[in-house]
Amino acid sequence: MVFCIKRYRRTSKYFIVLTSFCVLLFIMDRYFSNNEVQEVFISKYDQVDRFHTVSPSADDGPKPRKRSSLNNQVSIDVKFHQTDSSNNAQKITDKIIPISANATNPITSNKTSEETSPPKILPFSKFRYPLDIDFRKLVDGVLKTGTTDIKPINVYPYSFSEPMDNLCDSTSDIILLFMIKSAPGNFDQRQVIRETWTNNTYFQKDVIRHAFLLARTMNETVNNRLLLEKRLNHDIVEMSYVDDYYNNTYKTIGGINWCVKYCPTAKFVMLVDDDMYVATDFLLDYLHGLPQNMSDSLFVGRVWNDVPQRGPTQKWFMPIEDYPYKMYPPFLSAGAIIMSMDFVKRLQIAIQYTKKFKFDDVFLAIVAYKLGVKPIHHQDIHIHPVSYRDKKFITTLASHGYGHPDELKIAWYFHYKRLKFSNAKMARLQ
Repeated sequence: MVFCIKRYRRTSKYFIVLTSFCVLLFIMDRYFSNNEVQEVFISKYDQVDRFHTVSPSADDGPKPRKRSSLNNQVSIDVKFHQTDSSNNAQKITDKIIPISANATNPITSNKTSEETSPPKILPFSKFRYPLDIDFRKLVDGVLKTGTTDIKPINVYPYSFSEPMDNLCDSTSDIILLFMIKSAPGNFDQRQVIRETWTNNTYFQKDVIRHAFLLARTMNETVNNRLLLEKRLNHDIVEMSYVDDYYNNTYKTIGGINWCVKYCPTAKFVMLVDDDMYVATDFLLDYLHGLPQNMSDSLFVGRVWNDVPQRGPTQKWFMPIEDYPYKMYPPFLSAGAIIMSMDFVKRLQIAIQYTKKFKFDDVFLAIVAYKLGVKPIHHQDIHIHPVSYRDKKFITTLASHGYGHPDELKIAWYFHYKRLKFSNAKMARLQ
């Protein structure tokens, strides 16, 4: 300050202003060096920051602030520097109203602990699925009396455009009914199936029937072709919802409802996709060789023990909220499922009391599990196409992945050629 006065004493114009400024700096320096004032500022800040906590300590200097605990209990406990004179600071801290440790955060006070905690993945040993009732007792009661007091939760909401109620008319017993899931635009695929593994001329010893399960489409061109296809073949069961991959559960339930109502005399049912190759003669031999006591629980295919996909971008994504268990029940690949009609009838009843599930193969597995029926693995049903050059093709009962009609034609040609050769050889030996 003395230096400033000596330097500018001749300049009277600035002397008074400069002197005043220097005096102000001197006073402010003395004022803010006082510890009591620092403590007052700290106390004022803590009055504003009420959702932070400073832990009490005997150490000099304030401790870093911490967030309140996650259980929404908030408190304030401020510790000041110990100084010789702290009356001013004490007056201010007396005005701070402490928040009780039992107080709740107003932001989350209306939420329960279940709502705020994330969903947990449960072991399959704790599996429960609505309705959580004794399904075997329920189904046995309905089959016996035709009624139950329990209200269904999964009533099928769609209908059939044409029920095709005479498709299973036959003077002889129907051994096998194919229910083939197909997309509306797969005209060529359906035609090749009619010419190959559902063609009755190849299996004259047994009576078989088939029905293509379709849903609606908004494509006018496809609809016009479908009308013509229906008139020519009389084998299309069309449901009233719009076709979509994630509506396959509706297609499966609709097919089960249809066959129980309009084709109940068939002994066995195969639910199959339209890109499957099926060696129908091998299938019939397998069915004829089954023991009689399996009629009410036959559930055969390619068995999988799998976990739900939890990634939102994955094809078979399953949120924990919809299915919280670590594993699915053992399920059959939806491309080819062989069932007895007695089991299909039990399924049809139980489905009405089971919450709908996104994926049809897992949905059927859940219902079967609740009925106490275990799926049976068949090693000759494959989820990938088997080349006719492969040794496995000789014994293949069904294989998946014949997306082009020509691939299916070639597979059937070599199967039938080998079959004729084998039959001719057997005839010579006899």
